Amino acid sequence: MSEKGASSIPPQTFVECGLCQGHADISWFCKNCPTSLCDACATTHRTTKQYKSHTIVERTYTVLRLFGPAKIAEQCEVHPEKDISSYCNKCDVPCCISCLVQNHQRHEISTIEDKYLDAEKRLNVYYKQLDTDVRPTVDKMEDQAKADVKEDTLTAEKVINDINEYRKDFIQNFNRSCDDLITEVNQISKKTTEAFGEIEKSKKMIESLKKEIEEKIERGKLDIIKYQPPKLESLIPTIKGHKQVDILFEPSMKMLEVMKESVGKIKFKEIEREEMDRSKMLRSVHVQKLHSFDSKIGVTSLTTAGNNMAWVMGNVSPTMYLYNDKGTVVRSVKVKGSEGINDMAITQSGEMIVTCREKVRRVSVNGNVSTMIDAAPFGCYGVCVTGKQEIVVCMDDHGDKNHVAVYSSDARSKVRDIRGRDGQGNHLITNPYCVVQNGQNMCVVNYSTNVVCVDERDNVRWVYYGKQAKLEGSFDPCGICVDKYNNLLVTDIRNHCVHYIDREGGLIQVILTQEQIGLRGHWGICVDDDTGHVFVGNFLKNVVIAKYLK
Repeated sequence: MSEKGASSIPPQTFVECGLCQGHADISWFCKNCPTSLCDACATTHRTTKQYKSHTIVERTYTVLRLFGPAKIAEQCEVHPEKDISSYCNKCDVPCCISCLVQNHQRHEISTIEDKYLDAEKRLNVYYKQLDTDVRPTVDKMEDQAKADVKEDTLTAEKVINDINEYRKDFIQNFNRSCDDLITEVNQISKKTTEAFGEIEKSKKMIESLKKEIEEKIERGKLDIIKYQPPKLESLIPTIKGHKQVDILFEPSMKMLEVMKESVGKIKFKEIEREEMDRSKMLRSVHVQKLHSFDSKIGVTSLTTAGNNMAWVMGNVSPTMYLYNDKGTVVRSVKVKGSEGINDMAITQSGEMIVTCREKVRRVSVNGNVSTMIDAAPFGCYGVCVTGKQEIVVCMDDHGDKNHVAVYSSDARSKVRDIRGRDGQGNHLITNPYCVVQNGQNMCVVNYSTNVVCVDERDNVRWVYYGKQAKLEGSFDPCGICVDKYNNLLVTDIRNHCVHYIDREGGLIQVILTQEQIGLRGHWGICVDDDTGHVFVGNFLKNVVIAKYLK
């Protein structure tokens, strides 16, 4: 019952106190007696030893309904001249004295008062559960449905607006596919709205049941005894799960825009105005090979150092090399105590954080090497440094405990683990190899499998499987980096290319292919945001520098 409905009943002069028969300030009610009480008698009732166990509450409409004395107006159906005084538990019928003698000898008999009290207690519990158990669940579903409806509406509007913009240029070839796509988006919103309608029906049913129970209590004991309310779980609406829908919109043969929209999983993020002209930026994706050179080691990882320079690392070499855009070695650093370097990140102070087998080491600006983290038995692979200067490391023990660990800037304490929890509670980060921060999210490459994006609470935002690229070979990701547009570049070693992915996990374009830059087996990758130049390397000691944006 609502708070409004359960408010106190103002004292009224025509209501008598059950003890003193006075009429002033009748504000209290004893559930055990049961009777109404004035302020003075309520105080006496509480302090008298005989009544200390009694429960005295504020005299409200709900209290009077639930605990006030029911009418004693039940006559026996067999003997109308007799009042019902007992209840036969074996036959499950009310009885008068004559019935007991004639038809119910040696049966288990209860007094009608005991039977009433038992039914009243059961119904009181049920009544309260409507508000304590059922209603909160339905309210929660209502809140989620409202959020989904709002989110679906915003996303549907955005998708439809994008489609209509592209329709102007491609009306003849894509008119039918655009109409089909709009219908599918609207169907998604319709499903959520239908679920919201089921919740409304359930809410009305709850209120109707509560009203019905109140009427039963007021009517009499027999009505309460006979009343069998529906099961609580039947009042909670069953909303069918919706199959995830992959929406593929192709505005041109050279560009594939994947928009994943599904109920409860649509993610909409406002694009800042300075980056707003997304379609213009995407049309400018054009690869231009600038230079190539042979490195001293097989390349498994690349890290940009700014000024058109990049660090080259290999997991079979303890030495890493800094190359400029002409392919000249500017500096080299040997990490003592390591057989190979898996990855490296640079802090704000210029120190280098490198991963070597089971250890994470710090290389100071002067070249001094110290161990920060001994992660045994886990092998340490990809590493990055967040905007908060936290150290993020991919951990792999070749078992089911693989994860990404986040440490404080001094590596003295672990902040949290990242395992990528989906809606069913499954962990999707199973073989972490590389990791980058993208805004507030972490994007992790599961070696040779997929790319998983998780938020700050370790919830999966999206997973990229490479299917949108429609390449002959299966997706085989190795390296990853993020550019100034917060888009991702992921190397595909099997298909000899790079997948250029937007922040929502949609494929923008396949770039830096073997035909474009003459490189096979793409592995390590990094991008210089100042120049837009990208460094790509492979295990055969080949490095290519290219430009992919105008």
